[in-house]
Amino acid sequence: MNYVEWRRVLGCLKWTAIVLIACVALVLFARFSYLDIRPHAAGFSQIYLNSKNLAEFERESSETQTTLSGGITRTTIDNAAMGIRVTIDDHGYWGKHVEIFEKTPPKYAHANKISFGDIHGERIMVPGGSIVRIDEGSLVPEDLGYYFVFACLAALIVATILGAPFARENEGHLELALTKPVSRVNLALQTIGADLAGITVAWAMTVVFLIIGHTIFEAPNFVFGPGDGMAAALGLLAAFGWYAMLNAATASMKRAYGGVLGVAWPVAIGIAGISHAPLGDGPLGRLVHGVAGALTKIFPTSYAHFTFMTGMGSEEHRRALAAPQSDLIILAVLALVYGALAVYQWQRVEA
Repeated sequence: MNYVEWRRVLGCLKWTAIVLIACVALVLFARFSYLDIRPHAAGFSQIYLNSKNLAEFERESSETQTTLSGGITRTTIDNAAMGIRVTIDDHGYWGKHVEIFEKTPPKYAHANKISFGDIHGERIMVPGGSIVRIDEGSLVPEDLGYYFVFACLAALIVATILGAPFARENEGHLELALTKPVSRVNLALQTIGADLAGITVAWAMTVVFLIIGHTIFEAPNFVFGPGDGMAAALGLLAAFGWYAMLNAATASMKRAYGGVLGVAWPVAIGIAGISHAPLGDGPLGRLVHGVAGALTKIFPTSYAHFTFMTGMGSEEHRRALAAPQSDLIILAVLALVYGALAVYQWQRVEA
């Protein structure tokens, strides 16, 4: 058992927990101090309403409030001049149902149908205008898969922190490692196993704290959707592959490995940005795009596609990402190849 590496992992998880607790504390403070949760607050409705006229709409509107059966509070906000009427059924801790009637829908409306997390909105055309129906809160069960996406980011950060275990052994500890009564391959596998366990625990901790943060706002009402298993696997394999890549990049180094860990994110993000940047149709632009596009293939983060969960993006893009099983295979292969390369390099490092 690699005691030293487990100590590193536990230390990383301790600080991860501290950061997550601090984030939940900030959410709790903001929830009761600054966030406007009044029923007539625009919130998600701004996606549909003309945001330039929101202040005018509220100022010149008449508002009535009634109590329906079951303790539901109905607020009606009517602006005859603008041809807008908003009806909010407030179920308290369980969320809201909002209906917005507009005689003249805004021309720049972002979408006619949006579904994200526990917020669902849809515009339908009716005689004399359109109605937007929005359900938010635990009136609509929330897909746990969205939490898995955010947990993937936390797992990637932890993978970066733990991403150079062999380089740490090389820096002043290699002689001690060579005296252990176990082969260097077995020691390497134990080290990798400890780090992968830490990344997995950090991923799970993030999901738990996200659920706690969500519960601060409304009662929990979660479902495990058909794509959630895929989202969890994609996030974890992306973190494993990222960790293995960093380990392979630093396994033969004895110092300055921190520089590799520090520039990995900017390099990956920069190359991905260049590969999608509008550089024109000239020879140089096509060359840069081709080189950047080829380089993105070596980064595991390039295969962590979650667009299939949101229902957003172009139809062509959604079709391309509708079956991300190929991404899972590529991520698994990258993790294994980078992991084997890291172990092979470390075997050859001399004290």
